[in-house]
Amino acid sequence: MSKRFINSINYMRGLCMLGVIAIHVGSVALTSPAPNLGLVAVLEILSRFSVPAFFFLSAFGMFYSQPLAAPFVYKDYLKRRLRTVLVPYIAWSLFYMVYTSILSHNFNIFQPYTFFKTIWYGLAMYHIYFLVILLWFYFLMPLWRPLLRFMDKNPWLWFSILFVGNMIFNFYSSYIWTVQSANPLIQDAFNYRLNYVVLHYLFIFMFGALTAEHFQAITNWLSHHGILINVFQGLTTASMLAGYYGIMHYMQYDALSAVFTIHQLSPMGMAYTLSTMLFLLYWWECRSVPACIHRLFTMLGNYSYPIYLVHPVFLSICTGLCAHMHLYLRAWHIVLIYGIVAVLAAGYSAVINKLPLPHWLNICLKGK
Repeated sequence: MSKRFINSINYMRGLCMLGVIAIHVGSVALTSPAPNLGLVAVLEILSRFSVPAFFFLSAFGMFYSQPLAAPFVYKDYLKRRLRTVLVPYIAWSLFYMVYTSILSHNFNIFQPYTFFKTIWYGLAMYHIYFLVILLWFYFLMPLWRPLLRFMDKNPWLWFSILFVGNMIFNFYSSYIWTVQSANPLIQDAFNYRLNYVVLHYLFIFMFGALTAEHFQAITNWLSHHGILINVFQGLTTASMLAGYYGIMHYMQYDALSAVFTIHQLSPMGMAYTLSTMLFLLYWWECRSVPACIHRLFTMLGNYSYPIYLVHPVFLSICTGLCAHMHLYLRAWHIVLIYGIVAVLAAGYSAVINKLPLPHWLNICLKGK
């Protein structure tokens, strides 16, 4: 028997995609000599849950479709996942390599080592490294199933331990560890560790798997603890904003340095991601959802993968036009760019979903 489609999870895909676009548009806002700190807080701080949230959603999809009690054939599983992720990853990486080379009039990216490094670490465009980490999660699936089976014996204990352990690892990886090596392979492996080391996102991934395994029980618990969930969300949101404004005020960081410090792998960022997942599940699964919200986020959720793949094209066009017109980007320009990129990316996704494309092109463009 097939399992029911879960609207709340699909809504979350759509919202997280909007958050990813916000982070990338926020990078444009940060280039201003005097960035609007409030707008940067929304685009670059409050949207930070979006990237790890997609690992939660990916794990949820994996374990919801193939729970621990069901038979698991690694070869068949990997074949399906590689078709939906590896093929689009290669296709879009090559596209972005050609795209950026043409714009910059520089094709050095196709030199052998640079080409290998770009593909291996997901460097063709600033957003596509996510698929590299996701592929590593897929390859290591035989580890995650027995790990979840073990942790499920006492989830409160083991997930608390994993959260603290993951927080310590991320703190050292983000702020403490340094490597200086004359060997470029070693140096690159360290410099780009965030692009492939799955340990950075292990807690949120495993929590997504646990949620899939016990979805009804978890949502039942959430429905009876709404005040706790809302307070938790308020506290973590306040901690993110306090950290962002605090290090600028007390430590004299500029906005760019503050964003590089208060991110999704910081201790408060990890707590904020967890609280946001619980908060969204509570409001979108345990409470009634207005029809307009349902329609909007169903559409965004359905189109989230193509939107993710293509949106940097529209962002680069917008910023390129602004540069050509010598615009000084004020806050309203940034908001307008965000809206244009989101609408055009969604429009592109709607079009390619309607077109009768060849099967191989469908896989390359949208993973299915």
